[in-house]
Amino acid sequence: MEKIILVANNLYESQPLLRNRKINFCIELYTISKQEKIDLLVYCFKRYDIGFNKSLVLYCTHLWKDFIKDDWINLITKMFPRENFDEHSFKEINSGWYCDVLLLNGIIGVNPFDLIFYDIELSTEEKKQFFGYLKYRGEYSLYINERELIEDIVNFYAPDVFEKIVTMKEKLIQEGFFPSIKYQEVINKYSFMEL
Repeated sequence: MEKIILVANNLYESQPLLRNRKINFCIELYTISKQEKIDLLVYCFKRYDIGFNKSLVLYCTHLWKDFIKDDWINLITKMFPRENFDEHSFKEINSGWYCDVLLLNGIIGVNPFDLIFYDIELSTEEKKQFFGYLKYRGEYSLYINERELIEDIVNFYAPDVFEKIVTMKEKLIQEGFFPSIKYQEVINKYSFMEL
């Protein structure tokens, strides 16, 4: 874990993570195992803000481009329990604690909510707390304006990011994921968590 923390801190201190930046420790990111990649993402998502984490997953697509469904389940599971959410406070508005869901739902375009509410072994309290976040912050935190995402990738990241996103989406749909659905449909589909 010490290696992961060191890599994460180096990445964070190297902001902004943009195209044409030469980050001298990027080689380390290519030599870590798949489990270490998951641990690195979990560490960054729990520690750093949403802006950094969005940049990280777009700049370092090799951290997730080889994941299969089980790896995504592992990542999501390790993100629980999530930080406490207060619907009356906006302190977590920039929190990275939900970047795993943002990556799957908002960037790749597959629905991670079935995993969270049906498939992964989580306590009812964890699911209810997640639904609370989804209800009060999800529309702005777990979805990305597609046009803005395209502009960001074109202006700041490598052109092959699009290809990696599309490839991952196709692979995950073959593995049983469904495409992302609109925010209001998500709220309606999982509203049983409010009871």
